[in-house]
Amino acid sequence: MDARDVTGIELTDNILWLLKQAFYFSLTTVNEAISEHGVSTAQIGVLRQLANEPGLSGAELARRLLISPQGVQLALTALERQGLVERKQNPAHGRILQAFLTDKGRKVAAAVLHDAIAAHDRVFGVLSKAEQQTLRELLGRVVEQGTGHELYTDHVDP
Repeated sequence: MDARDVTGIELTDNILWLLKQAFYFSLTTVNEAISEHGVSTAQIGVLRQLANEPGLSGAELARRLLISPQGVQLALTALERQGLVERKQNPAHGRILQAFLTDKGRKVAAAVLHDAIAAHDRVFGVLSKAEQQTLRELLGRVVEQGTGHELYTDHVDP
């Protein structure tokens, strides 16, 4: 018996199935690598953005991470409760809250990013650097078309 789904497509020819399997493998690998830090994979992007550019607002984070403002607010609230992030009013626009990593947040962000990158390397190390770059470019085009948003360069860094 061959591995075909109900449409008759070879499962290994079905890009969506392969993406799902690759996503699950990469997600579980990263989750395992960062579990000791008490941070979720959803929060890694927020930590990374704030490490690179302190003072971003929730709306700016949502645009850069291509997630909903509600998702960013949930992540910021959780990180704030852990003492990793603090929010302050923007001096020029008092209704806008800017997010900053605390000292503890910078230490955790560095450790989490180190462990997440190591996990990424375990997942994608099966591909050459050139193959990884090609995969990044191809998936980036699909994401841009699907979201209507141009990716920021830090979404596709190795």
